[in-house]
Amino acid sequence: MRRAGLLFTLLLLLCSSVSAQGVRFGVGAFGGMDFPIGQDDQAKGTVFGLKGKVNFIPIITFEPKVAFTSFGEPEGDEVVLGFDGSKVTFYGIDAVIGAPFGGKGFGMFAVVGAGFYNYKRDQTSQDDTNLGWSAGLGFSIGFVPMISADFRGTGHVVPYDEGGTKKSVSVTAGLNYFFGM
Repeated sequence: MRRAGLLFTLLLLLCSSVSAQGVRFGVGAFGGMDFPIGQDDQAKGTVFGLKGKVNFIPIITFEPKVAFTSFGEPEGDEVVLGFDGSKVTFYGIDAVIGAPFGGKGFGMFAVVGAGFYNYKRDQTSQDDTNLGWSAGLGFSIGFVPMISADFRGTGHVVPYDEGGTKKSVSVTAGLNYFFGM
């Protein structure tokens, strides 16, 4: 009973803060580098993407996004040279926890997300889509209330049904625009 009362009080506080602030929106673009982990069949590559930003709970911003990665040609003696890295398309949602939504100044945040990762490679006819997850840390710098930059490092893990996983770490910088600030 005590837990139910605490949960009800917490929900009441969240609802009152949501109705007081309303839903806020923003958009962003980002780019950077993606580093495969434990994959001899590809080398580091570039990543870029677009994201929306929806904030209706003060400390959590949801970011539906799409990202595109082009891994590089593998290096080393054990792999066949001339074998391009995978092209990856990600579409999913991240929850950004802790950074203020818009405004001036500095803010730190954590990111957790899930979505679908589509791996394609023309030389091998690879075309796999699997559900994966990501987590990371970052910081944002608000220049004016409506514009900020963010920098984040994110680890990605994509399990395969047959066993094994694809893993990578991306380091990105982005620019965000907030509506109605």
